[in-house]
Amino acid sequence: MRGLLWLFLLYPVAEIVSLIALTDKFGGGAVILWLIASALLGLALMRNQKLGMLLSAGALLRSGGEVSLYSLLWPVRTLLAGVLLIIPGPISDVLALLLLLPFKGPSVRMPPRAARPAEPGDVIDGEFRRVDEPVDPQRRLH
Repeated sequence: MRGLLWLFLLYPVAEIVSLIALTDKFGGGAVILWLIASALLGLALMRNQKLGMLLSAGALLRSGGEVSLYSLLWPVRTLLAGVLLIIPGPISDVLALLLLLPFKGPSVRMPPRAARPAEPGDVIDGEFRRVDEPVDPQRRLH
């Protein structure tokens, strides 16, 4: 728990130190342009995720078969990458770019077709014959 507290305290310091180092190396104007461009890219990513999260999750679930857990979390990763791009600093930008890489994780098995509700195109064509059991007149219902 204390390690997590130290991480939250040292993260802003590391971002500030890395920004100062980048300013010394490339100049203040280039770093400011880079921060503005990354913030605008983060805003664009977050703006395009309004309905996209629901649509992509629904499409993945309707596709059937095996679905990757990482592909289910893709909209969440994109939203988190947008937030990280808005935060000024190279460390958050590198983390955002790592989140946007298309990792393929372990697949999650979907339930079999019989366990899922029938869809409009699920029709089994065939013939059937009804067989009734003979009624026993000696048997009475009490």
